[in-house]
Amino acid sequence: MKNFLIIILIVSLFACSKNENKNESNKLQSESLEKISIGNEKVSLAYKFSKGDKFKYSLTTKSQNEEIVVADSTMKSKADQTLKYLFDCEVIDIDEDKIAEISLVVSSINFDIDINGQKIHFDSNQKISEEDKQKFMEYIVLHNTPFRARINKHGEVIEITRVEKMIDKMNSLSQQKQNLTTEQKSALAKQLAESAIRPITQMLFRELPHQEVAKDSSWEKRFPQPLGTMTMENIAKFTVVDFVKVNGNKTAKISAQLSANFTGKKSGTENGITYNFGDPKINGDGTILFDFEDGKLIKADTGTKTEMTLTMTGKDSLQKTRKTKRTTIAINRNIIELL
Repeated sequence: MKNFLIIILIVSLFACSKNENKNESNKLQSESLEKISIGNEKVSLAYKFSKGDKFKYSLTTKSQNEEIVVADSTMKSKADQTLKYLFDCEVIDIDEDKIAEISLVVSSINFDIDINGQKIHFDSNQKISEEDKQKFMEYIVLHNTPFRARINKHGEVIEITRVEKMIDKMNSLSQQKQNLTTEQKSALAKQLAESAIRPITQMLFRELPHQEVAKDSSWEKRFPQPLGTMTMENIAKFTVVDFVKVNGNKTAKISAQLSANFTGKKSGTENGITYNFGDPKINGDGTILFDFEDGKLIKADTGTKTEMTLTMTGKDSLQKTRKTKRTTIAINRNIIELL
C-alpha cells in the first residue's frame, strides 16, 4: 500500500494536468511574450550566482485528490488544497567549482484545505494556537528557520545543510521532548534534509541540461520508482520551444511533458491478500521560463494527473471472500515565480 501512494508523491515533484488544470497551465503557454531570434546560435542555460545576491521565490502548489472505494458499499472522498510558500534567498559563497552556497528562509506559509467539505486555513504570520502548533508542526518548524543549500550552475541541489535548528525546534514543540545526542540530532537532520527539504528546494532550482541548446533542442530526465511488484519509470521531456524577452532579458521558453513506463507483474499476494494494479494513467505538462542572461528561473507552471486502480481480494474473519476496489485520482500543479 505504501508503494501505491508513493507514485502520487513522485509525480507531484514534476509539478498542471492535461485535463482539469489544462486551462490554468495554458495561461503561461499563451502569455504575450515578445519572440526573439538568435539565429543558429546555441545558448547555455545555466544559473549565474554571485556572492551577496538576494532574491525571492514564491511556490504555489495546488492539488486535487479523489478516492473511490467500492466494496459492500461505495465510499467517496475528495480533498482540495492550495499551499503557498515564500522563500527569501541569499548567495553566501561560491566555491572554485562554481557551486553556490545559498541561505534560504521560508518567510511565509499559508494554505487552504477542503476535505469533504471540511475547511482548514493556516497562515504562518498569524497568531497560532498551541493546538494548531501541534497539528501543523511540520510547517511551524519550516517557517522562519534558515537552512542552506549547495547548488551548481545546472540547478542541481548537491547538498542541504544546517537543518539542526529545525530538529531543535521540532523537539521543543513536541509534547514528549527528548535529550538528543549530537549523533542522534545529526541523523535526524540528515533524514529531514533528504526526505523533505531537498525536494522542495529542487523545485525552486530546476535542473538544466549541461549542453548548450538551440530552438527545438530537447533533453530528458528519467527516474525509476518501485510500485508494488512493478517498476515505474518516469520520463520528463523538456523542449526549447522559443526564445522570448522577459523584463528586457533574453529568456528560453521551455515546454515540459511527463510520461511513464511500467514493467513487472501487476499482481501479487501479501499477508493473505491478493492485490492487482490496473493500468496506471500518468501524464503531465507545463511551461518554464529561464532567463539565460541573468541566469535565473523566472517562472515555471507545471503539473501532473495520475489515475491508479488497485483491487484487493482476501478472506474476512468468517473466511468469506471480500473484494475491494480502490481508485485514486490526483491532480497536482506547481507554480514557481521569481518576485
